[in-house]
Amino acid sequence: MRKKMKGLLVISAILILMVLVCAGCGKASKTLSEEEIAAFNTEFFNGGTHNMNNMLLSSEYGKPEEIDLFELFYGGMGQWGQESEEELALLAELDSDAANLDVVKVTSGEMDAFLREKLGIGLAETQKTGLDSFYYLEDYDSYYLVTGDTNFKWCNVVSGTWEEKDRLTLEYEKEDEEGRWQVTLRKTDEGYLFVSNRKA
Repeated sequence: MRKKMKGLLVISAILILMVLVCAGCGKASKTLSEEEIAAFNTEFFNGGTHNMNNMLLSSEYGKPEEIDLFELFYGGMGQWGQESEEELALLAELDSDAANLDVVKVTSGEMDAFLREKLGIGLAETQKTGLDSFYYLEDYDSYYLVTGDTNFKWCNVVSGTWEEKDRLTLEYEKEDEEGRWQVTLRKTDEGYLFVSNRKA
């Protein structure tokens, strides 16, 4: 009887140990290799000044709804000269610089599609932060910015850790800025969704 009890205690101890080990495995983080970090620096970010993944790092947000749309779409969607003569004339009435500077145009549909692809939410689901900094022409359902510069910044990912099986946190530096930032991505079948972007 005593041997049987002792055996049961040993088996119980082993089972408890296995449960703890498995639980620990589920929580263990996985650090990205140098090759994976290099891929993020050359294939996911950077590569060209119209890489919209870089633009998703242009503001800080704790959740997708908080993203600053003005900073995100400051450079448009990488297409220029999409405005008609009538649109330019209307913009000139709103801003006298429209005749001399670049005009950025993004339709509501383009914004919505991009946000759904990269953040998993539509335009209506955002807090619309920064949207009122654009000119809006209702007849074209489009947002415009008259500008002579860009807010695009190159970035350099220095490390990455899988916090969960589908959640990756990258620590990176920005061109011409001090300090580091952390962007969290969620892996999906199609790629990655941006979850948050904060100063480290």
